[in-house]
Amino acid sequence: MVPKTLTAAALGIGLLAGCATHSDKAASTGPAASHSAPAEQVAAPTLHSGDVWIDRIQGTNREFRIESVQSDGTMNVSFWGSEMTTDPNLNTIVYRSLTEASSDPSISDKPEMWFSFPLYPGKTWVNDYSWKITGASASTGQAEDVGKVLGWEEVTVPAGTFHCLKVEVTSRFFGKGGMFDEAQLTYWYSPKANRFVKFDYHSNYEGTVIAELAEYKPAAVHEPSPPVAPRDKM
Repeated sequence: MVPKTLTAAALGIGLLAGCATHSDKAASTGPAASHSAPAEQVAAPTLHSGDVWIDRIQGTNREFRIESVQSDGTMNVSFWGSEMTTDPNLNTIVYRSLTEASSDPSISDKPEMWFSFPLYPGKTWVNDYSWKITGASASTGQAEDVGKVLGWEEVTVPAGTFHCLKVEVTSRFFGKGGMFDEAQLTYWYSPKANRFVKFDYHSNYEGTVIAELAEYKPAAVHEPSPPVAPRDKM
């Protein structure tokens, strides 16, 4: 929901975005839209540990799973086998390559912003942030995400047909020695599926990942039992 790392040989940099924004001079707490929000907008989803989406990638079904939710709201998430740490909206904080699950992690100073809720047609955002690579390919740098919500579309994937918002995000990465990379992401977000149902990602270093939803299995969330009144003494 994130992302971009160079391979270990190429400095492996992650697609980890910060929340510092300058779209319409909005407050620093998050990116702001360049248009006022219309009535038909998509709020942030409520996600739970155990939520699973099964996606079709190159003819193979792969699990996208929320492994756990921490007390501060951050989540440990398996992006098709690449272990990430995200904010509550699947924006990555610790990123590993989508195509090289064993790559060194990239850590951002703030969550990246693939998913800038609420989403609605015409919304735009810009996020600047810092990243660092740990491990054998240790490095640091700056990056920028530029996002735009294009509009509603009907999208058919193996799981069915969904009413979705089409979103485009371009991420650019800058590091020492003139290092530069760019990633292009287009996804179709479905409120019904609480996530994208189609994900089309390409970066110069990671290559291409195209995923389509095959099945959504939300976790069973149990309401707490009401307190039991003490019995009267006989």
